[in-house]
Amino acid sequence: MTKRLKKTQEQVFIEKVIEWYRRWGDHDLPWRATKDPWKILIAAIMLRKTTTKQVMRVYPVFIKKFPSPKELSSASESEIRKIIRPLGMEHQRSKLLKNLAEALIRKFGGSIPKKKDDLILLPGVKQYIASEVLCVAYGVPEPMLDRNMVRIIERVFAIRSKKRRPHTDSYLWKFASSLIPKNPSLAKEFNWGILDLGRKICRPRNPKCTECPVKTLCKRAFR
Repeated sequence: MTKRLKKTQEQVFIEKVIEWYRRWGDHDLPWRATKDPWKILIAAIMLRKTTTKQVMRVYPVFIKKFPSPKELSSASESEIRKIIRPLGMEHQRSKLLKNLAEALIRKFGGSIPKKKDDLILLPGVKQYIASEVLCVAYGVPEPMLDRNMVRIIERVFAIRSKKRRPHTDSYLWKFASSLIPKNPSLAKEFNWGILDLGRKICRPRNPKCTECPVKTLCKRAFR
């Protein structure tokens, strides 16, 4: 009889996050119901420095109006501003979105690149957004290391980044990469689970530790 190997803390963590996401995650978000890299990229750009609720107010209208970089590159900034005003910072956002569309047309013929090195050269696209596009649109098992994932990793595994901006820490990126399932569907579920867990449960202040699916693994919960 083959002896069953004991699961590592990391394996249990991954399974619990995915199980929680399947039950409690935000499955109805439109950018999670598509593999269109343009729609995923736009959602990721919009979600910076605002809430999911605010993005939901403008995202469907925006995507209908600008279904590809071609339509957005041809629009005026004032036209873009009218749609995205509820997000705030509409002047900066409209300029960024137009520059993004123009760069995609100019450099990639309107297609969304499939390589991280190409993605991070685009206006407004840093490592996190590039990883999100690769993972969700193209099935590449990449970690979506934002502040939520950083916070959860630091709390659960008692890892403390020395960087002022931990989400840029190469060590944390390497550790996060080791957690990502190789299966593309599971990789997406894990990443989305972490995002939702960080927003709903493992909050920066007053985390709901008693409701957390990984509380038995968490170093912070037992301090």
